[in-house]
Amino acid sequence: MNSLDFYRVECPKCHGQLNSAAPLSGQTACPFCGTVYHITANMTQNAEMPEQIVPFATLAGDFCYSAWKMLIDEDYAPVDISGLISFESVKGVYLPVFFYEGKYECTWSCKIRQAPVDTDAGKSRKKNYCQQNGVSKGKYSMVCIACEGAESGKELADYVRTLDYRGDRIKSFLPQDLNGYFFLVRNRDDRQTWKQWGEDVLNNMAQKKTLMKLQNNDIRDFKCSVTSDGSGEGQFIFYPVWMLNYQYEGGLNHIFMDGTGRNGVKGTTLIDRALKARAEKPFTRLKFIAAAAIAVPFLLLLAGWTFPAIIALLAMGLVFFGYRYYARWHKNRVIRKARREREKCLQYKV
Repeated sequence: MNSLDFYRVECPKCHGQLNSAAPLSGQTACPFCGTVYHITANMTQNAEMPEQIVPFATLAGDFCYSAWKMLIDEDYAPVDISGLISFESVKGVYLPVFFYEGKYECTWSCKIRQAPVDTDAGKSRKKNYCQQNGVSKGKYSMVCIACEGAESGKELADYVRTLDYRGDRIKSFLPQDLNGYFFLVRNRDDRQTWKQWGEDVLNNMAQKKTLMKLQNNDIRDFKCSVTSDGSGEGQFIFYPVWMLNYQYEGGLNHIFMDGTGRNGVKGTTLIDRALKARAEKPFTRLKFIAAAAIAVPFLLLLAGWTFPAIIALLAMGLVFFGYRYYARWHKNRVIRKARREREKCLQYKV
């Protein structure tokens, strides 16, 4: 392993640390808690660097456009979101991760629905579930973040778990690769990281692949046990991620994108409660119309007015289905209008 001298600044609120190959100055926003603070000093540090790195294959502009599209396409994101987002605060960060690869074996058991059969009583169709057991095998490759605490953040660690990385685009690490980017340093070894993150990621991966192979939508009591040929030994590398954070309704929201461009942008789903209530208001009235469509004909029928009850049922049915169509049209119209307003507000912010 190589070591490298670098500069570090620490957030005064959450104590999250930003590292850079060059001295930092001016204002910056903490990517972990969103605090904006003025950099007054840099601490010189020395830490272990990986032998290999996955370089950025995308630019900050690519991330900004993807984040912009994601925010525009949200159904109920606030129209004035342009005042919440500062695309100038986008950060390219190299994350310390361990890359694990190997083979796994998944021993599973479950009950799978078979073709319906006729019963003797009444010739009714009956669901029949059959117990099945099996073993599925495959290969795995994944990355898990190699730091914890305020320095990484739970949201960032959860995002890394979703990355689809297959061990490609990797190169030997050179100090100049860090120029223009921030980076985090590792504070966990590969076996600790495997125990905290890797085993769970592998179990979910093996279970998902096994269920896909079964190709049956009606499965009960699925259980599985996963073993691998690895012993928790991983390869320490730097992995690129774009990050953007902003405050909304008192909470910190994150947007992440894989710097290789393989995985899409992911972020917090924003909901403007007032906008959602306005869009779905007709559906509230639809409940009363449905109740009336049942109650009015029923009361007429109880009164002995059969023909008026039939007429009322048909009329109320037309009203119900017509109003349901209007409610859907109204919801889509409000969403489209809000989307156009967001696009207009955000187009000069990217």
